Amino acid sequence: MSDSRASRLGKAGLLPLLAAVLMLHACASKVYMGIPLTGGGDPTLRSLAQRASAGDKQAQLDLGIRYEEGRGVPVDVPKAKKLYRLAAADSGARSWVYSPPTGNGTAGRVIPIKGGPVRSGLVEARSRLARLEPGQ
Repeated sequence: MSDSRASRLGKAGLLPLLAAVLMLHACASKVYMGIPLTGGGDPTLRSLAQRASAGDKQAQLDLGIRYEEGRGVPVDVPKAKKLYRLAAADSGARSWVYSPPTGNGTAGRVIPIKGGPVRSGLVEARSRLARLEPGQ
């Protein structure tokens, strides 16, 4: 196979992938934990929700406190617990993803994915979660 033909096949294979990525982006939620990520509303709360949705542990903790105490949002203890769990969990490092066979006789395989630097969960989030879920 010539290099130009291989190049065209590679580009053709990228089109469906690009379309899928664009569709996922268009379908992506514009709300996080009930807070609009775009548009009107309290810009401080919106910024906090944007950071929390991106994985910022301190923002997750701060937003959880707001839901627990009803500061700028209605009191919602289940949302507070969910945010505390996210903020308390260690994250980052490497994870493994299974890639199924492609149908051309190849076997499925497990692929390592870098998750960025290891970030320890926040002690205060663990403490608040333990207070809301005694005995667990």
